[in-house]
Amino acid sequence: VQNLVRSVRTRAINWKKLGLRNSSQVWLTVATQMVDNLLVRAEQTASAMQVRGFTSPDAYRMRWYQFQMRKADWVVLIGAIAFLSARLIWGNTLHG
Repeated sequence: VQNLVRSVRTRAINWKKLGLRNSSQVWLTVATQMVDNLLVRAEQTASAMQVRGFTSPDAYRMRWYQFQMRKADWVVLIGAIAFLSARLIWGNTLHG
């Protein structure tokens, strides 16, 4: 997605000169390319899973890590929320 957005930006398209119809055609082309890229990526992932022996969810068991919040995690989370709250409250007054 980022590469498609960059490709549109680097071409420096003048959207006002294109008009609504041509602009919609450009974005339709970009959207088509994005969907095509997503399908290619899904196909590559499926091929990689088959090569590595993935057959079906019933036959393939993977142990997942059970995340648990520890004391340090809570401290960091509360600190981040406090920092963001302070930034929202006093953020604009620091520059003026």
